[in-house]
Amino acid sequence: MINLLTMSRFQKPKASTIGTPIFHRKRRSWQDDKDLMLELHSFLSKPDGPYDYFENKVTQFRSKIDSFIDSGFEDNIEVFFLAMWVREQLSALTIQKGSYNLSVDPLELPENVDDIISKEESKTTMRGSGKSLSISISDLFPNPKLRAFALERIQILHRGDLVAYISSLVAREKESLMNFSANIMDLIHICEHKIALRNLKTKNNFAVGETDLWIPELSLGVEVRDTWDENEELSLIQTLSDTNFRKRARNLCLVTPDDLSDAKFLKLREVEKRGVIENLSVIRVGDFANYLDALIETASANK
Repeated sequence: MINLLTMSRFQKPKASTIGTPIFHRKRRSWQDDKDLMLELHSFLSKPDGPYDYFENKVTQFRSKIDSFIDSGFEDNIEVFFLAMWVREQLSALTIQKGSYNLSVDPLELPENVDDIISKEESKTTMRGSGKSLSISISDLFPNPKLRAFALERIQILHRGDLVAYISSLVAREKESLMNFSANIMDLIHICEHKIALRNLKTKNNFAVGETDLWIPELSLGVEVRDTWDENEELSLIQTLSDTNFRKRARNLCLVTPDDLSDAKFLKLREVEKRGVIENLSVIRVGDFANYLDALIETASANK
């Protein structure tokens, strides 16, 4: 078991201060895809930028984004898939370099941007068995807004497996009948997935008075909130305080959705900044993996 006893309470990771733009990490809405495409377009359009302005791959990619600007980004399925590919490249850069700066770290652009879009669409509509579905995603979700939402959920939660996504809808409906919020359960499942990737064990606890997740190896309690009302602050502090007392927690983390409004998120951050719970970090779910890695690294250094 990792020994965290020597970790100072004032050295808790501040994952919520990570400088990477949030629209690089996860699509919350079509505006995030738009921001990502326009940012990349600005670098592709600079004669003295990180890309060869006249190279065929650069010209082709820039022209594709120009077509998005002309036709619109909202409900554009090509924008969705191309932005998905770009985020995959950004993740690869992060793994390779630890961090990146798009003004100096160019992406390896494809020879044919349309082929990339087709491949991303194929990945999103593949079954777990590797066979394509006989029904198209457009037929299944004819409403473009609903289709865009479904595509996002399929990719984020089920790695492109449409059948797994549909199965999960039924499972979550069953869970909702047991009085658990679907949004809360999604957040918990995402957190559990990131924890499992790091070979850490979790203990679920839905009893009143303790956090939603407990990670014994990190002495970490994770509380999940999908929205925020200041009237809930007293009960939140009570839950965190009780977890500290009962579990002798070294770290507490309050996780919110990426799309929680900035106003509500900052209100939650005020709970952390006031220091009522000294070992508390308030972060968005997109930063949870970085938070875990920071804890593990600090713990390893203090062994």
